[in-house]
Amino acid sequence: MTYKINLHITQKCNYACKYCFAHFDNHDDLTLDQWKHIIDNLKASGLVDAINFAGGEPVLYRDFPALVNYAYDQGFKLSIITNGSLMLNPKLMPPELFAKFDTLGISVDSINPKTLVALGACNKSHEVLTYDKLSQLISLARSINPSIRVKLNTVITNLNADEDLTIVGQELDIARWKMLRMKLFVHEEFNNAPLLASQSEFDGFVSRHSAVSRDVVPENDLTRSYIMVDNQGRLLDDETEEYKVVGSLLTEDFTDVFDRYAFDEATYASRYAS
Repeated sequence: MTYKINLHITQKCNYACKYCFAHFDNHDDLTLDQWKHIIDNLKASGLVDAINFAGGEPVLYRDFPALVNYAYDQGFKLSIITNGSLMLNPKLMPPELFAKFDTLGISVDSINPKTLVALGACNKSHEVLTYDKLSQLISLARSINPSIRVKLNTVITNLNADEDLTIVGQELDIARWKMLRMKLFVHEEFNNAPLLASQSEFDGFVSRHSAVSRDVVPENDLTRSYIMVDNQGRLLDDETEEYKVVGSLLTEDFTDVFDRYAFDEATYASRYAS
């Protein structure tokens, strides 16, 4: 089996989502050459055929276009998960880059601005990704890359569990919709426990939205089924509410580091079975 790996290339973000688990120990991002070394490491392993760029907000990484082009030239299938708010800015996201991505993943936790602000899914001026901007972004991506798959990620918390987002699926032709029960995460002063949705709230949200996409993927627990590399190039183990470092892809072969990771391959495989 080959895998998709999630490279959290930066912790920088213009949003401050109160549930976010992408909090790492070092705010200084790796250089472009260091990330290229990691991509070469992944290529040499033969275990990885797809890279998902994540953050923070990945387009805020200073060399984002160059990194995307390098990974594409190495033959990886590429995807991105973004809050979408900066993707219409050609300085941060040159439109031609859409042609390099197989999948455009967008975090959409609500289409109600009040809910988004309450979640912290907004910039410092409380500007949010509106439904109109979401639609514009998807239209732009498809105009450049007609075959691009649009995937949505919705994190279910007790602030959005009762909401109805079915209009998004009905109007925007979403290929895949991941509905994730918020993962409890405690790191330094960050603690998202007050937002935790109950199991029944999560199940209710999934049930109401079961027909919003050709491929609805409820994820009740991500533990050890998500191959996550932080902004320092370290493979992380998310077994507990704090991350554990498995090893560095800057100094070790990916194969050796991955061998030490107690990876839940069955859960990973079931996620992509459809």
